Amino acid sequence: MRGTILKDPTSELAFTIDWRAEGLLAQEQVVDDLGWTVQPVDDNPNCLRITEQTVRHCCSRVVMTGGSEGQVYLLTCTVGTTKKRVLKQAVILRIAAASMNGDLDESD
Repeated sequence: MRGTILKDPTSELAFTIDWRAEGLLAQEQVVDDLGWTVQPVDDNPNCLRITEQTVRHCCSRVVMTGGSEGQVYLLTCTVGTTKKRVLKQAVILRIAAASMNGDLDESD
């Protein structure tokens, strides 16, 4: 688990995992993008959505939009490696409430 990140519900957010710092062994490379997942998923039109995901070299990148104010999501990335291992990293993402002046309210 990587920690918690904060996102504005109206903005787009890009997040990257560098697998060299997150579990690759010597001489090991990322060869399979097994995807990003978001939990919980529901039919709410404001639910957090993954709009783009890419793997380049040893980095996995995701771009997200939306999210319901105050909701906490678990974002997980999974990759396969040249040593036939499956690696996962997860982060907790909290959607901040926008205050009246447009600033994020981090007190939720």
